[in-house]
Parts: sequence; C-alpha cells; structure tokens
Amino acid sequence: MAQISEEKADRKDEFTEDVSKAEESNASAVGTESDEDISTIVTGSRLALIFGAFMMAFSLVALDQTILSTALPTIASRFNAVGDISWIASAYFLPQAGFMLFFGRVLAIAPAKSVFLVTVGIFELGSLFCAVAPSVDFLIFGRAVAGLGGAGMWVSIMSIIARITTMQQRPVLMGLFGAVFAVASVIGPLIGGAFSDHVSWRWCFYINLPMGAVALLGIVLILPNHPPTTKSKESQLRVWLNLDWIGTFLSVAVVIMFMLPLQWAGSQKPWTDPAVISMLVLSVVPVIIFVLWEKRRGEQAVLPLSFFNRRNICGAFLEAGFTQIGFVVAIYYLPLLYQIRGHSATKSGIDILPFMISVVLAALISGALVAKTGQVWPFMFIGPIVAAVGFGLLFTTDANTPLGKLIGFQILAGVGLGSILQNSVIIAQAEYADNEALVPQATSLITFMQIVGSAIGLAIAGGIFSSQLRTQLTLHAPALSADTRSAVLSSIEAISTLDAADKALVKAAYSAAIDRMFLIAVAGCGVGSLMSLIIRRRKIVVRSGAAAL
Repeated sequence: MAQISEEKADRKDEFTEDVSKAEESNASAVGTESDEDISTIVTGSRLALIFGAFMMAFSLVALDQTILSTALPTIASRFNAVGDISWIASAYFLPQAGFMLFFGRVLAIAPAKSVFLVTVGIFELGSLFCAVAPSVDFLIFGRAVAGLGGAGMWVSIMSIIARITTMQQRPVLMGLFGAVFAVASVIGPLIGGAFSDHVSWRWCFYINLPMGAVALLGIVLILPNHPPTTKSKESQLRVWLNLDWIGTFLSVAVVIMFMLPLQWAGSQKPWTDPAVISMLVLSVVPVIIFVLWEKRRGEQAVLPLSFFNRRNICGAFLEAGFTQIGFVVAIYYLPLLYQIRGHSATKSGIDILPFMISVVLAALISGALVAKTGQVWPFMFIGPIVAAVGFGLLFTTDANTPLGKLIGFQILAGVGLGSILQNSVIIAQAEYADNEALVPQATSLITFMQIVGSAIGLAIAGGIFSSQLRTQLTLHAPALSADTRSAVLSSIEAISTLDAADKALVKAAYSAAIDRMFLIAVAGCGVGSLMSLIIRRRKIVVRSGAAAL
C-alpha cells in the first residue's frame, strides 16, 4: 500500500518554477524519504463502512447550518422571540468556528476516534436540548452545544480520513465530502420547511438523534482506536494542562467579536449601528493579543504561526475563504431568482438542483482526476474562474430571463465551485504528509477559514442586498405606498398580492438587487483564483512510501 510523506521542497525556488522541474525535484526526493508506518491504513469493505458512517455524521453538521433558515419564523412565533432570530443562528456558527482550531490541536494529543465519539455525543446532546427546548434561551444554549460538537466532528472526520487512507485515495474521498456538504446545504431549508409546516419544527433537531446514533455505533464497532499522532512522556493530565487554553480563549474571542457584528449588520442592525462598529473595531485587540501569544507558544500553539511560512498553506487558506463567499451567495440568493417569479420556497429549492448536481459531479470528477494525475493546482486556478464566469452571466439576468439560460449559468457556476470545494484541504494535508501530527491542525485551519468566509460572504451580501433593494424599489417603483413598500421589503411573498403593474415593477427591483449579489460572488471567486498563484505548481506524487506536493 502506498504511504504518505512530503517532499522537503526548497523554499528558495523561484515562484515561476515550472511543473516539470517540480516533478524532477519530487522524483529525486524518492530515495531520501523515510517510509512511514502503514498500520493505520484501512481498505476494502471496512473502509467503505467507516466512510459511510463519517458521511452520515458530516451531513448532520452541514445540515444544521441551513435547516433552520425556513423554520426560524415558526420558531420565533412559537416563543414570541422575533428579536432573537439572529442569536438562534449565530449560536451554532460561533462555537463551531471558535473551537475549530482547538480541536485541531486536541487531535494531536488524543486518539482521533475518542475525539470523534465524544464530540458526536456533544452534538447529539445539543440537538436533544434544542428538540425539547421549553424557551428560546434554552434553544440558543442547545445550538451552542451542538455547534461545539460539530466543530470537533468536522475536524476529527477529516483528520481520521487523512490517517486511514492513502494520498491517492484522498482526493476522491474529499470530493465525496464536498458533495455531501453541497447537498446538505441545499436540502436543509427544504427539510426545515417541510418539518415546520407539516410536523413540528422540533423535528429539525430530533432527526439528528437516530442518524448520529447510527454513525456513532458504526465507528465504535469498525474504526480502530489508533494512538495520538504526538507521543509524550508526560502524564495525560500534564499533556492536557499544557494545551494552549489561553490561545483557545483568544481564538473564540476573536471569532465572536468579528463574526457576531457581521451576523447583525444589514439584517438585525444597520452597518452604522454603534454596536456593530465598536465590535468590529475592538476585534482588532484580541487578534493582536492572539498573534503575540501564539508566537510565544511556538509549535505548542493552537495555531502555530509557522504554518504561514509555507506558501501552499497560505494560498489554500486564503482561496478557501474567498471562494466560499461565492458558494454561500449561490445557496442563499439563487432561490430568490425563482421566488420573484412566484415559485414557492420548496419549489425554488428544487429549481437550483442544476447548481447542486453540477457541484456534486464536479467535486467527484475533480477528485478522481487529482487522484489519477496528481495535478491539483490547475483546478485551484481555473475552477474559480469558471465559477466567476457563471456568476457574471447570472448578473445579466432579470425576472424575464428564460429558464434555460438560468439553468446553464447555474451549471457553469456549480462546476467551477465543485472542482475546488475540498482541494484546499487536500493541499494542506499533502503539505504536512511527512509530519502526521500537524495534519489535524492544518485541516482545522482550512475548515476554519471556510466557515469564516461563509460568515463574511453572508454579512456582506445581506447588507448590500438590503440596501440595494431599497434603492432599486425607489428607482423602479417610486409610487408604491409606504405600507406596500414595507410589505415587499419584509417578505418576497408579498409580491403575489400586488396588481399586475406594481408586480412587474417590484420584480424588476428585486431582480436588480439580486444581480448585485452575483457580483459579490464574482469578486470572491476572482480573488480566490488569484490566491492560487501563491500555491506551488507541484503535483501530488504517490509512490512507495511517499507523497509530495
């Protein structure tokens, strides 16, 4: 079985070094690479069962990010807590992002299987709290507990896959995870809406319990409990006490102070609100303290700053964040293109199936091609460009654009995004393939940036959309009454109650506002492609006892 290690690449190489020279360098390194222990590699039906259990668990983490989007109005009405809607959403994302780096460090000192099982338990407990919540405060608490568990599940799944598979297998497997994430993100609102309309919103959380239990049982029975990647002569108590607890606290503080005002801005509060401005400005303080503390901690830090000495890590980190902006814009604003045509929320979810299917297929095909050819950089460069073209074409649409064109533009954007969805993780893992202890932290760094990129993208898009919709309504329908204007600003469903003339004007205003969202996606994908230029143009070369990027 092929094993995994990483070439000690000459960091003084010129950036313009071509692929052929890189391959020669990789080939020359074969004789100097030490063989790794392959006892952790899993194959055959055992790998298939483990992977199936992980996909089920991962789908729950992804599903919980969007399943409440259509159920929140019902939940808010049930608890008479419309003002707490943003907290219900934020309570899941904030601990998930804040503790992502922490779990990356924990996985270096604790058995990955144990970390996964504990965090599944935390996620399930949080889901149970949400399902039986007697008040909105308890619901918010449950969401926070689930978010904490979700962070550990996400990182431990990626880290275990990196440990039990070869580099040749991994691009395909990561492509499958990308496909699961895309599917869960799209169907989440459909499931949430169906539960809240026909059963109970509480089933948005009850559904996690049996699925999580099946995944947990499968891993308990099938996955070996390998020792941690970092071996220490100290006692377990001393190892845990030496964790970077201060760095963890600071990373959580940074996430809360930066992401919370982004969640508020444009939806719950205006960008000019003193609370939004003050938190964004003050977030610089914990960032500075965090960097200084992590520098002092060195390799024992929750985020070793030495990671950023590697071009591949820097490039993958930045590209993951910028391209994620395009993905969340598509998930949240593509359905609006159809809803202004009178389609229901459920029907609009079905309408964006071409986007979802193209993302899934592109993720699978690109993973297979990376596994076969070892070439990952072309996808990182070309994929965002293709997506940017698709979003640029969507910008040219209006309420009367033929459905065929909308489908074609969706597919183009989906193919571009799908081809890069998990390749940043592949690059990070290949970069540290010769230092297994750092793979969990490198993985957590990329997933952390994906979550932050999503939050930034949604905040920017939400603020601009709200502002643009008001502006476009003034331009297209200046004669609307104050009550009608307020109604269409509050709900897209209000369009159906208008007379034919006003309906056409409001549709045009909505269409123009939505178009601006696709420009944000173009910018995110365009910058993401530029970030790929930081990444070295090297192949992932799989050979006996080694892999290199």
